[in-house]
Amino acid sequence: MGATPATATMQAAVATSIPSERLAVTRVPRPVPETDQDVVLRVHACGICGTDLHVLAGHSYRPETPFVLGHEPVGVVVEAGAGAREWLGRRATITLFTGEGSCAACRAGDERLCPDLVSITGVLGVWGGYADYLRVRAGQLVEVPQSLSWEDASSLVDGGATAANSVRVALGRDPRRVLVLGAGPIGHLCAELLRVHGVPVQAVEPNPLRRQALRDLGHDVVASVEEAAAPVDAVIDCTGVPAVMAPGLDALNPHGTYLLAGYARVPEVDFAVVARKEADIRGIRSGRREDLESIIALAAAEKIRLPQTARWRLSQANDALDALRAQRVPGKAVIVPDSVWKDEVA
Repeated sequence: MGATPATATMQAAVATSIPSERLAVTRVPRPVPETDQDVVLRVHACGICGTDLHVLAGHSYRPETPFVLGHEPVGVVVEAGAGAREWLGRRATITLFTGEGSCAACRAGDERLCPDLVSITGVLGVWGGYADYLRVRAGQLVEVPQSLSWEDASSLVDGGATAANSVRVALGRDPRRVLVLGAGPIGHLCAELLRVHGVPVQAVEPNPLRRQALRDLGHDVVASVEEAAAPVDAVIDCTGVPAVMAPGLDALNPHGTYLLAGYARVPEVDFAVVARKEADIRGIRSGRREDLESIIALAAAEKIRLPQTARWRLSQANDALDALRAQRVPGKAVIVPDSVWKDEVA
């Protein structure tokens, strides 16, 4: 492919201020490779994560505006620097984190835990996938098999890596029973992964749409923590809701583990229950590259069942955000660039 003209533009949904509830769908400069290790991805789908809503509300990361959100992109590599040309034409998604490079976490290949992060693509520092095109480092790329649709693949990028990390940590304690709080995309995938490993799991989900979606797959789902069958050996909290932490901790067995896959500011927690049970509270930050690769492989092999996806054109990004805020999405909300949407229906 020839070089992109310096004046080329693309469509993007841009956060022009934070806090805000609306994105500005407009034209912005199209990215080009800036180093030998840069690639440009033509975005075919980008999942919407709850973090995006928190960022827009001013309750999470504060990227400098204007900023393009979207940290769950999948697409095709259409341009590459001299050192990354082997990626041209390949289907790919990305790992999100770029560390400063010299700390122990970075040297171990785990940039997401770098104490001096440079960027989180689509969240902080580097524009994301609510756009026609996206520039990333070749080292971030992870191949997407042909057997996965673009929408299904986008549901795995961050949510899938987070679920795989959560379940990997939980399984390390050899649990006999696990309680998953929240049946959104992350909780859905946690339940499916635990099923694959033969671990009994119950999910808690107050939203009837999401509760029924997981029940339809044969999972045990209740509407509140109080209805859950306790005690359990591990709780995976995917909610980010402060009110669930106290009853979630109460549901643990002695020496149980409470995993924070979703997190929130909890104004008041009685840690006596943690001490009396000698329970562990463990944070989960997205997932390793290996977590993303493993859940993509399981999905491609149809060993796990993925959340139902609902699609919106990029030009309808605000409609998608409104649907999520109103809890009208039973599974995963996905944005598809208008140009790609036209290609698919032509």
